[in-house]
Amino acid sequence: MKTLPKLICAVVLIAAAVAGFAPSPGASSEHFVIVNNNDNFFRAQGNNYGTVLKLAGTKENPLLNQVASLATGVQSSGGGPIPSVQVVKVGADICVFLVTSTYQIPNEISSFKYPNLTLVGNYSDGNVPDYDSAVTIAVGDGYLYATYGNYLASWAIGEGCALSLGQTYTVNTPEVEGMAVTPDEKTLVLSEALGSFCCVDSFSIGANGSLTEHGPYELGGAYSPWGMDITADSKYAVFAGEPYCQNGCEGFVMVFPINPDGSLGNEEDFGNGEFGLGNFEFNYVRLSPNEKYLYASGGGDNQITVTALNFSENPMNITSGCTTALRQISGITAWSLATAGTTGTGEGLYVAEGNLEVGQGAVGLLSMDPTTGCATEVPASPFVLSGAKAVAVSLAAWPPRPF
Repeated sequence: MKTLPKLICAVVLIAAAVAGFAPSPGASSEHFVIVNNNDNFFRAQGNNYGTVLKLAGTKENPLLNQVASLATGVQSSGGGPIPSVQVVKVGADICVFLVTSTYQIPNEISSFKYPNLTLVGNYSDGNVPDYDSAVTIAVGDGYLYATYGNYLASWAIGEGCALSLGQTYTVNTPEVEGMAVTPDEKTLVLSEALGSFCCVDSFSIGANGSLTEHGPYELGGAYSPWGMDITADSKYAVFAGEPYCQNGCEGFVMVFPINPDGSLGNEEDFGNGEFGLGNFEFNYVRLSPNEKYLYASGGGDNQITVTALNFSENPMNITSGCTTALRQISGITAWSLATAGTTGTGEGLYVAEGNLEVGQGAVGLLSMDPTTGCATEVPASPFVLSGAKAVAVSLAAWPPRPF
């Protein structure tokens, strides 16, 4: 679990890829973002819920309208890691999964079916002790994978978005901050933050969602690996690396090749002053849909900023780009991010913003210059969430990025 100073004091910079928005009245309802408001780290226990926002407006002035709340009916306690919300199409169903990340009470994964977004059910892994139950999830090929401290489970996603438990494994996953299935759906990759620094891990995905662990892999320096992304060809895992140093220092981007058998190759680091960004901690990364830019999150000078880094895969190269300060609500920190898809109304980058201490939240919406990659908030952003405990910690977008 993150320390209190980390949660309160660290100013996180978020980044994401966005191209032009051109929503039409008939198509705008097909684009939405769902926030998991699981935020009860500092405050009294209450039921976890999600918030649904839909993309509307015009190309010049895109908007996010808050349209629904998803009630899990599950009590939440203890701020959860991310990602803790996923949206995925399985067969003819579009399924939304929210995690109630908890400590000392049963873990739950709540399933909802779009478009009515009615609760399908709450699912708990009885093989996992209650004290070890903070949940992080990823989806791929009809399966949902969930980490619970030192446990990792595979769930089959059935008709109507129902879940059925497959296998539960004991693994070395102390606190997962990033997890994703590769686009070819053959490998599950995780970043694991434990205390000052830790490791990354990978699992081959076999028949019926079975998993074979290859790691963990310790990092080459004292880094705390947070968010991650995977290239479209499933050949590289890109991690945000926060260095462990007392006086602050620039964050790293770490890249691991993904071997055909699901193991990871040798780590390559980028950063250490190369980006010229000053004192920033990189906490999350996200590739643009065209993979020309890598957006890095971090904090510095009490600002939330978006940094576009020039990205190329062959040979692997990441160089400095441009940094943009975002409009900031007092006391809010940027958390996870999601990239909208390339169909329908256009692309967008959604940024979860929240103040866990007082229970305030918003969703930032950015656009991207197709020539320079520089990200810019749209005129009406950030969009402040209404309702009790409306903190944005983790979010997911529909339609998803094409890889």
